Amino acid sequence: MKRTIITSVLILFYNLISAQSIKGTVEIDMKTGLINCSFELYNLPEIKNYKILLNKGMNIKYFKDSEKKIMNYDGHYDGKMKGEANEYSFRAANGKTLEMPLTFQVDYKGAFPIYLDSPEDFGPFDYKGIIAFNGKTLRAADQTKWYPILYDVDNDKLIDKYIYDITFKIKNSENNTIFINGNVPQKTNEHQFVSNKASTLLIFIGNYDFTSNNAGYLLNFDADEETVSKIFDNIEAIKKILAINLKSEFKDKIYVINHKAVNKRKLGSSWAFNDYPAFAFTDLDPSKLLNENGQFVDWYLKFFGHELAHNYFGTNVLSGKLSWFWLESFAEYLSYNVTEDFGLKGYLKETLVADAKKIESQSYIPLSEITDPGQINESYRYILAPLMLKCFEDTFGRDKANLVLRTLLKYSLTHSLTLEHFDKAVSESGIKAADYEVFKIKYITSKDFKENIISHIMKQYN
Repeated sequence: MKRTIITSVLILFYNLISAQSIKGTVEIDMKTGLINCSFELYNLPEIKNYKILLNKGMNIKYFKDSEKKIMNYDGHYDGKMKGEANEYSFRAANGKTLEMPLTFQVDYKGAFPIYLDSPEDFGPFDYKGIIAFNGKTLRAADQTKWYPILYDVDNDKLIDKYIYDITFKIKNSENNTIFINGNVPQKTNEHQFVSNKASTLLIFIGNYDFTSNNAGYLLNFDADEETVSKIFDNIEAIKKILAINLKSEFKDKIYVINHKAVNKRKLGSSWAFNDYPAFAFTDLDPSKLLNENGQFVDWYLKFFGHELAHNYFGTNVLSGKLSWFWLESFAEYLSYNVTEDFGLKGYLKETLVADAKKIESQSYIPLSEITDPGQINESYRYILAPLMLKCFEDTFGRDKANLVLRTLLKYSLTHSLTLEHFDKAVSESGIKAADYEVFKIKYITSKDFKENIISHIMKQYN
């Protein structure tokens, strides 16, 4: 027992000291839309074929090495873009691309428009990749790449989560609150935020208030005490369901952000995105989160069920060729159970049938033949694979399914998960090898696996 405890501590310590880290200062002028950043990145992974991604609106002053010497780089002239960002890489004097250093410094500044809350001043669109100043708040998610994000070209993988030590300095904002993902929001214009758990660096800054309890934080919510209390009650209830099913305490506090869209939208409409453990909604009416019984309405319940499940199937499983399967498909499957345990079996049946119909005309590679994470596209990770896991539950029972999930989480502490780990977890659960082999052939390895999944769902729930 003592050796197990020591080993676990050493694994935790290794993850802490080896995780990519970022340290520096960020100065933001809320009136002009100016952002000035000075960062040092260290404990970086060894990547030969890489790009450094930074929002196209950010102008680099320089990169420096660990000895504070200026580094040459590609991308400043006739550069390429990936998403919202320009691509950069380091270059030797002879023009040869250098390997990713384990540490480097970067200094840059950006200027962004202010979209005032007025029909005459809205932009044409709003989405997660917009650095959104609206005259009152600033919203910048990971997709904006307002901070340096590393791209592993060969593995087609973004490295966007960091342990951080960042000091924010805010100008021209009254009643200011600073929030960076995974940290307690602070009512101030200057604060040093430190986190020893890697996360994406979503920021939400400006003139707004927040409230909290043991479940987490609500940021910029205009709601009465009773509504706020009921929202937290629902969050706690979902966390409790997940903790019971997976027999593990729910550790993360969550952060729910209500922010203004910077484009004109249909009255009453809202859109949402996730940067776990933060969830952001535009123009949310808190009262519409709840039904007459004070419970999350069905869509929001399932949404929160999925997002809160990332407390378990989160960055700890985001590796290997099946990374999207472990990360998103298991969280979506767990949202089914949350929905069912809240008593919304009718809504769940409708959802399962509707999702099965959505993938009827699409083609997929069997899970056993996946060789690259990109082969698990959005409909595969959010619909097809979760439905396969539902077939597994229907075949072997919820208790066995939860036991397999708990075993996979144990494996993820020391291994990058593979399908062989799934096989092993099934075996440890007590499921007969012959019975599992029948399931595996039908729903995982067969060329007709998609049709078999759809057939089961339609027969069981239609």
